[in-house]
Amino acid sequence: MRAFLGIEAFVRVVETGSFTAAAERLQTAKSSVSETVRALEDRLGVRLLDRSTRKVQPTEAGRAFYARCRLLLREEEAARLEAQAMQKAPAGPLRVAAPECFAARHLIPGLATFLAAHPAIEIDLVEAAGLARLVEDGFDLAIRVTEVPAPGLVVRRLATSRVVIVASSGYLAQHGAPAAPGDVARHRCIGFAPLPWRDTWRLGNETVAIRPVLLTDHAETLRAAAIAGVGLAAIPDWAVADALASGALQRVLSACETPESGIFAVYPTNRLMVPKVRAFADHVAAMLRERGLPP
Repeated sequence: MRAFLGIEAFVRVVETGSFTAAAERLQTAKSSVSETVRALEDRLGVRLLDRSTRKVQPTEAGRAFYARCRLLLREEEAARLEAQAMQKAPAGPLRVAAPECFAARHLIPGLATFLAAHPAIEIDLVEAAGLARLVEDGFDLAIRVTEVPAPGLVVRRLATSRVVIVASSGYLAQHGAPAAPGDVARHRCIGFAPLPWRDTWRLGNETVAIRPVLLTDHAETLRAAAIAGVGLAAIPDWAVADALASGALQRVLSACETPESGIFAVYPTNRLMVPKVRAFADHVAAMLRERGLPP
């Protein structure tokens, strides 16, 4: 551990460009900062700083060492804050992004229970089918339904989502049910614009191109159109579980394997897993289990 002594002093000198300014930031004496950095150089056997009467700047080795040290200090601060956060009750504003259909069917029904258990949390829920920019838009957490989450995010799998092909009984009575994947191309179909299955459905080993009679970018509209008998729809099972149970929709081609995705809670790597985020992710995971969604 001795090799790490003096790292903060060295980093502050590089950032401020002087021992005096670094000492002010560290709230210590200039001589103490100078001695600490000199001792660090002696231990490493490397000159890290070029010193002159006018300025202090890192050597080539110092610039490389500084880049690494800055990362170490950030990790140390994150670890300290996270450890402190573990001792606090969930509280404060929680900004969440979620697909609009998922929010309406699986977040809102359990929200009253969550807020009753955590009265100090206030939720800002943003519903969108597209991918919200987590860091740029200040989200603490997002619900993503995807096969592979984007890199650079902290990910927790909550449940599994599978696409099902559905239609209303009225539509099937008029047009019949497709018996094989190739039959789908001859049916009236509803496309979902944000995802690849807007015009291409994967059914078993076959990929079927469709020409949607209706193309929508809203999952609730996709669901409503299927129930209204507009045509066949490829839609996640969690979005139509109640309609299938009530008979408002019927599943077709159920023997064909369809795309499977994960339902994930994701958050940026520069956000701490603070109690409010952890509590919300735990709540959503438990609620999805209760609703029978597979892990």
